[in-house]
Amino acid sequence: MANDMVAAMKVEVVSKEIIKPSCQTPNHLKTFNLSHLDQLAPPFYTPLLLYYCKNDNHNSIEAVDCCSVTKKSLAEALTQFYPLSGKVIDDKFVDCNDDGANYFEAKVSNCQLSQLIQHPDVHEVANIFLPFEPRDPEILSMQLPLISVKVNVFDEDCGGGIVIGLCISHKIIDAASFTTFINDWATIARGISSVDADQQIKGPDFGLQCLFPQKDLTGFKPPASLPMNGVVVTKKFVFTDSKLALLKEKCQIITNESTDLRYQLPTRVEALSGLIWKCLIDIDQGKIMKGATSDPPAVTVYLLTHAINMRSRIVPPLPPHSFGNMACLAVAPHVYMNNSKDVEVKDQNYPDLVSKVRDSIKKIDGDYIEELRTTDMLLNFLKMNENKASGQSTSMLHFTSWCRFPIYDADFGWGKPTWISISSIPFKNMVVLMDTSSGDGIEATVSLDIEDAADFEHQLLAFMS
Repeated sequence: MANDMVAAMKVEVVSKEIIKPSCQTPNHLKTFNLSHLDQLAPPFYTPLLLYYCKNDNHNSIEAVDCCSVTKKSLAEALTQFYPLSGKVIDDKFVDCNDDGANYFEAKVSNCQLSQLIQHPDVHEVANIFLPFEPRDPEILSMQLPLISVKVNVFDEDCGGGIVIGLCISHKIIDAASFTTFINDWATIARGISSVDADQQIKGPDFGLQCLFPQKDLTGFKPPASLPMNGVVVTKKFVFTDSKLALLKEKCQIITNESTDLRYQLPTRVEALSGLIWKCLIDIDQGKIMKGATSDPPAVTVYLLTHAINMRSRIVPPLPPHSFGNMACLAVAPHVYMNNSKDVEVKDQNYPDLVSKVRDSIKKIDGDYIEELRTTDMLLNFLKMNENKASGQSTSMLHFTSWCRFPIYDADFGWGKPTWISISSIPFKNMVVLMDTSSGDGIEATVSLDIEDAADFEHQLLAFMS
């Protein structure tokens, strides 16, 4: 990140301790069985950063008070979310032994937080605000606590402010559960600081382990890491409400209901996902047509996956605060005949791609979830032979959307976050979608092969113009 301010930035850890639950976990809760979806979840740590700039809306940030409040409220939150203080055993259960969470405090100097978050490459340095590098294979082999927190306090001489960095194991938590935990933790903190003392938290609902009982995974283990090929960069792209409305208008989807043709607008996530997919397909096909790809396969299958929160899609719906993994993958395929002379086949039709994204998401309904719950469908999908058919290659693009999750409600007593982000993504072709702080736009964090980054940005801007 070529910037004098960032180059001069200093982050110094000034304390480290273990935060244990404020109350011991009762004996009858010491064993927390994983659900089948938890079993199949990768053993990664999900990173998240909450940025609180000190300004007119965040004028009560004081370093000593903030650190005291976060520690005390974290201990109380861990009592409510007691599995987070334990240890996963054999992909079967959590030993709720009250080991607690790693907690770090750091002092940041020589950098203004308000300027830092405006930098287009801020994700490339965001890892420094996390407790550890969440995707480092060596880190993953160390059996760290399921949750670690780092509170970064910016020097008052630089304008002040706080960044809270969290790493939570994906093995027992998804994005929705992550949001529930943070907001409940923040609510507890507000009560401690007497800002919202009368507000009650719902706490987590632990019913998923019964709904998706665990299964025998003999012969299968979720991969500890994803392949890291080439040099990958992480880029941030912000789409305002007006830009998203333009995208939706460009890809009206034709539906056939009661023999009448009707036009239906996609959601903003579907429209944006289709656009990013189109740009990456066009880049890949451009390489093939220019001969940059030696001995191209006759067929390329482009697969887009979207992590779908199933809580509102199951029958009957589950409460939003259901704790654990309750997401599955919607998969949209696009088959490309590389040797075709047909111009229509060569053109990556944007509305068609959006329609495929929409259809894949619509399939995640009550019947699909019931099949997922009662069969080995998901396990068999993950076990699928990765060897591709002769003359065929597969290109994957993975999406995770935090949109509509109320993550910007995380007020610990010093105001809501100025910005929320993930860290850099070291794996190619992954996209994380989040609401903008205003709530009416979407911020797309995209991981790209460094050779494709400039071309991707050019195609994205050209399509939006």
